[in-house]
Amino acid sequence: MAICLLQKLLGKRSSRTWLSILFIATLPISSVRAEPNEIEAESWRSEQLAIVAKKIQDADSDDERLEFVARQAWLRRWKPGQMAPALTRSKLKPGLVEEPLLEKLKRPTDVAPNAWQQMTSSQTELIAIDTDEDRKENLRTIIGSARQLENVLSEQLPSESQQLPASTAWVLAYTRYRLGRALAYRELPSVQERWPISNPVHYQEQLFAVYQRLIDQTNRVRPEFILLEDRILRRSGKKGRALELLEAHRESIEPKWYLKKRRDLLQELGWEPPYKEAARLYVEAGYGNEL
Repeated sequence: MAICLLQKLLGKRSSRTWLSILFIATLPISSVRAEPNEIEAESWRSEQLAIVAKKIQDADSDDERLEFVARQAWLRRWKPGQMAPALTRSKLKPGLVEEPLLEKLKRPTDVAPNAWQQMTSSQTELIAIDTDEDRKENLRTIIGSARQLENVLSEQLPSESQQLPASTAWVLAYTRYRLGRALAYRELPSVQERWPISNPVHYQEQLFAVYQRLIDQTNRVRPEFILLEDRILRRSGKKGRALELLEAHRESIEPKWYLKKRRDLLQELGWEPPYKEAARLYVEAGYGNEL
């Protein structure tokens, strides 16, 4: 059931959508002034491109072919020793919708004052515990709180208040994102040591269900929630697509998370030369002790 649901979710991405970002070809790379490790990396890149080209040719389905086309596109753009660093916060793409705070919004007339107060308090508590620094430690509480807040918002808000671009709808969308992100965190090895996933099938169904509710509400992949979308692709084995999605939204992602996700994806792909370069850039950006 979970596998069918995953295929259904990912099937919503059209071939045209994925191919639209996979068109940039790289120029030949000169090794006249290249360091020895860069020459070796370029040799590795050429070998990988040949391997990927063969896999594209032998792919059994359009879905499989798109995955290898994504890998090919990234490898063609990558120039050893010239990997792009993350953008500074000042250069990030403007226009992203920040999470609204219910305490600063006007209560909809159809919502009872006591229900509104419950929503407001629940959101304040959720935001306080769901931080980058404390998320892993607070994961059980975050999942329970986000699930409860989503239920209250879904039940108490009138239909029009749940439709974007209403501010209350953004509160609901961000709550679903927080729940999906927290569920995805459960797969981290450091978390599983303390809190093993006893029923993987049920867990996967929960993760895909909240992801689907978010997509149904937003009607498309929103840049505000791109890291959850990237995680869904990544855990499904579509690591090339996840990498290309990350690159396509580079201007919308916090520098720390862009550098970390890129590093981790390259490692999972088994691409040692670009992984080493990405890991170096992550450390040089000051995140060396953060995993």
